[in-house]
Amino acid sequence: MSTQDPPLVYIVGDDSTLRDTLRRLLESVGLRALGFADAAAFLVAYQADTPGCLLLDIRVSGRNSLTSQKYLHDQGINAPVVIITAHGNVAMAVAAMKQGAMDFIEKPFNDQLLLDCVHSALAEDKARRQTYARRKDLQRRFDTLTPREQDVLRQVVDGLSNRKIAETLSLSRKTVEVHRAKVMQKMRADTLSQLIKMAIIIDIIKVFCDPAAIDAPGETIADYSERSCA
Repeated sequence: MSTQDPPLVYIVGDDSTLRDTLRRLLESVGLRALGFADAAAFLVAYQADTPGCLLLDIRVSGRNSLTSQKYLHDQGINAPVVIITAHGNVAMAVAAMKQGAMDFIEKPFNDQLLLDCVHSALAEDKARRQTYARRKDLQRRFDTLTPREQDVLRQVVDGLSNRKIAETLSLSRKTVEVHRAKVMQKMRADTLSQLIKMAIIIDIIKVFCDPAAIDAPGETIADYSERSCA
């Protein structure tokens, strides 16, 4: 299976009637759905390469849903989670969100509300997979750089001039210029701002703001941090 397959909604809960009701509802709008009585059965069937999301009922084989959510996360399940409960309250909803749940629905629920939550979760899963694929591609590009080119890249995105990079790495300015051109070519970056965004995505540098805000041609990370993160 691959990310090209249609998404799959996993329904995990020990109420077989609810599982069947949810499955029929999802299938009525053209979504694939599978139901499981407990987390263990779900883990056996889970297809990590297939897009999807998880509907998690309040109790799964004696587990509280929040405990089950943490358990699934510890097993490497990163699909967006929508928790369904008959005993919802603000504190539980907050706890669910803190553990990574995307949404929290109380029984009895409105069918359209649940479908909207599922579609939002599937959209989130798609976005996560696209981000992961982008990061993986950029990491492959970074890995093609020589150790010296990687050094130059780190200096460039830190905002250092060619002269300062040359001093720091004990190189001539001409050599730095050659390495810098190779970095731009191998990373397939047309501008410094593009290179900075790439570096942020693969954690070469870290900022506490939106990488998409970097848009000024020729802007350094120092300029960007001052402009966008003040």
